[in-house]
Amino acid sequence: MNLQDAADLSTALAAIATFVLVAFGLVQLRALQRQVDIGQQSSEAAVSAAEAAHRAVREAARARIDEQVARVVVLSQRPPLINPHLSHDGQFQLFDSMTLHGSPEVSHREEFVFPESADRVMWFVVHSIVTNEGRSTARIRIAGDGEFYEDQSPLLPGERIPLPPLASEWRADGTYLSREHVLRPGQTALFRWAASKTVAGWTVDHPEGGPPRAGVNLEVFDSAAHGIIDTVKMEVRSWSLEAVRNRAEHWRLTENDAGVTVVV
Repeated sequence: MNLQDAADLSTALAAIATFVLVAFGLVQLRALQRQVDIGQQSSEAAVSAAEAAHRAVREAARARIDEQVARVVVLSQRPPLINPHLSHDGQFQLFDSMTLHGSPEVSHREEFVFPESADRVMWFVVHSIVTNEGRSTARIRIAGDGEFYEDQSPLLPGERIPLPPLASEWRADGTYLSREHVLRPGQTALFRWAASKTVAGWTVDHPEGGPPRAGVNLEVFDSAAHGIIDTVKMEVRSWSLEAVRNRAEHWRLTENDAGVTVVV
């Protein structure tokens, strides 16, 4: 073997050694990458498990809170018991004594001539009961024209329902529009509310479709004054007026009370 052959052999052996080292390095890199992937998967699994545990804790806490909050259920008398009244347009409260005495009940024979009668206010009185079926005391108030009172109700026959205790008054004038009442667990209260629109308003379909509608909200607060925890929306939906035949711009009450519904 001459010097040139020895050099060639050394070069070949060096190349083989380099190839072996590169191959070994690639194998090590693949193994390291697998370890990194396994570690990342384990980390993601741990994060997912932690998030699931956190959600479970939040849901459990929410469930415990929901068990303790006030839960109110509202029932209303049947629509045929609704009586429409009229009052002149202006600033007034529908359940004030002056408004009640000055608002005659509408007769089916009475006709409303437009535009003279279009701006008069026609309102329906709905009698309802509210029961607190939760485990904590609630403060309730009517956002709109309505009032709590003491009486009997066909929705709870054989029992006189007392007036719930007064919690506070938001306005200095002391009107019924500002009053909050206390409703303890299991207690029921009787209230009435008014759905009012102008005479013309009761002749126009609702923008979302269906009959005209008007109503109030019953707002429920917790005993710790943390804000509103529930809102019960109450509406009268009714095509309560019909055009008089052969008399232009004349309207009157419909004869069929089936067109009047209460939605809670």
